[in-house]
Amino acid sequence: MNATFHFTSAQEITTDVIQAIRIAYQEKPVSIYVQEYDPFAPEWQIREMRRREAITGNRPECFLDGDTVMSELENELETA
Repeated sequence: MNATFHFTSAQEITTDVIQAIRIAYQEKPVSIYVQEYDPFAPEWQIREMRRREAITGNRPECFLDGDTVMSELENELETA
C-alpha cells in the first residue's frame, strides 16, 4: 500500500500524522521520503527527479547505507 501526504508547510506534520501512519502500517516495513515542493522547477529537473525516484524506488536498501547506494545509483544513472 502506498500513500502520499501533501502539506503546505513542514509545521503541519504533527505527531498525530506520525501516529496515523503507525496505526495504518503497524508492523509492516515502511519508507518515508521527503521532497521539497518547488512549483517553479524547470521541466528537465522534474523529469530527472522522477527518473531518479523510479530507480531508487526499486532499491529499499538505499535507506540503509547512503555511501554505497549513492555510488551504485550514480553508476546506474550514468548507464541509463
